[in-house]
Amino acid sequence: MENRFFSRFDVYDQFGYLFVGGIALVVVALGLFLLEKLRYVEALSDQSFLVWLAVAYFLGHVVQAVANIFIRENKTDFSDSEKEILEEAGKYFGEEEKSPREIYSLCYMVSLAKDATGHVKAFNAYYGLYRGWTVVFALNSLFMLVAVFHDWFSLSLVSILAISVLVTVLLYRRSKRFYYYSRRKTLQTFVIASRNKF
Repeated sequence: MENRFFSRFDVYDQFGYLFVGGIALVVVALGLFLLEKLRYVEALSDQSFLVWLAVAYFLGHVVQAVANIFIRENKTDFSDSEKEILEEAGKYFGEEEKSPREIYSLCYMVSLAKDATGHVKAFNAYYGLYRGWTVVFALNSLFMLVAVFHDWFSLSLVSILAISVLVTVLLYRRSKRFYYYSRRKTLQTFVIASRNKF
């Protein structure tokens, strides 16, 4: 019998959750340490590694759930060239009455199936990774803002706050860039797949 679970197990996504959750754990630990709420963090050992790995994985899922609420892409702002491809796709699928967003979803499924280079999957995974990190550092920025007021504008905390805000902006811009990379590569792959029928 075919193992359907592992056939759909996406390594990119799983590592994305781990990397997002791992950075979230580090950020939380450093923040608590700075506020002197955490004086000692047990070093990774053979006994604790699997526990921290599981916590990081779970935390990665929580962060991505938060990202789904607060970071939403405008999936209707297709360029003129993208609209042309989507019109062609609507005819290809026999679904001309569907919205461009719905047709794009069909193109994405075809592109995933025909993604010989792995770019569609990789760019989408990078988008999720940077989006998750954006949420982590945005929350850290809020945390550091509270810490700054708590500690009467300590220069070191103000510096960390400024760095955290800058990192949040940079990661957000990076997530947007990978969203557009993913979208462009999805449509390019669909065009090749539909015309060459490979």
